[in-house]
Amino acid sequence: MGNEIKVTNYAPIAIFAYNRADRLSALIHSLEKNDNTEEIDLYIFVDIPDKRSKKDRIYNSEVLQFVEYYKKQNVRFRKVIVEVAQKHKGLANAIIFGVSKVVNEYGKVIVLEDDLEVSNDFLDYMQRGLEFYQNDERVNSLAGYCPEIKHCFPYKKDIFLVPRAESWGWGTWKERWNRTDWEVKSYVKFQKDIIGQLLFNLGGSDLCKMLKDQMADESYNSWAIRWCYQQFRERKYTVYPIESRVIHCGNDNRSTHCQGWNSTQKLKQNYKKCQFEHVNPNLRMIWKFRRATNIENKNSMEKNVVKSKVLRRVNDIWKCWSK
Repeated sequence: MGNEIKVTNYAPIAIFAYNRADRLSALIHSLEKNDNTEEIDLYIFVDIPDKRSKKDRIYNSEVLQFVEYYKKQNVRFRKVIVEVAQKHKGLANAIIFGVSKVVNEYGKVIVLEDDLEVSNDFLDYMQRGLEFYQNDERVNSLAGYCPEIKHCFPYKKDIFLVPRAESWGWGTWKERWNRTDWEVKSYVKFQKDIIGQLLFNLGGSDLCKMLKDQMADESYNSWAIRWCYQQFRERKYTVYPIESRVIHCGNDNRSTHCQGWNSTQKLKQNYKKCQFEHVNPNLRMIWKFRRATNIENKNSMEKNVVKSKVLRRVNDIWKCWSK
């Protein structure tokens, strides 16, 4: 069972920073409250602004000063490795580069961005989960974050499966990450696949739209939607905790993608030790998760399909598709 998992090979942490020294400091401080940090290598990847971003250059210099100071003062992690970009990469390229570098060296990785904070059992949860699911081919990644889900039926497991990857505190393994087609070569065919689009949107009504935006304009700059699509193409899942171990704190004017979005979740002082199990997908939990993403604007394709009652068939199609 999950509570008996012994971790001997600890996954490293990769943090991605840009223009928020205060938030980065808060994230690292929350990590320091976890156990066994002395067994873990911490990588901090810092992107730099382009020459047009004068305000970001000031904020970025504060980040660079902080990471150099922290690297010298570190007393908690096994080692701290700081890598500063030579030129502006943008969020997507920065994460693809950094995750690839670390996961190919260690075989697995825990990934965080600088606008997050984690619980005091986050590393225990992530390390044991990565150990437990490493040979479960249904699982593509492990999420530390979970939106607030209101239960209307009994669900007694500590974790559940969702056909959507998570970007707010997550982990994966080398072979899963390296299979990703970042060019999304199958997209032309996918555009004509209405049932496939419905199934993809089971993870959230925003998924098809985000993929469309990414493919129409690379400046949309999302690695996460392509990672989600790869998981969908392989009919795999992300393991989510019922109790989120991560909160998002970066909804200010320095945020790239989440300005104006406010999280109501709070971290707890104490969490029940997560019990990992090889559970089957639960469609009711997937629908609850989908609602909890709180997406207000649904695209016309989905509305038209709902009107034509095709959505009633999604349950049966999804069950066959996911076998």
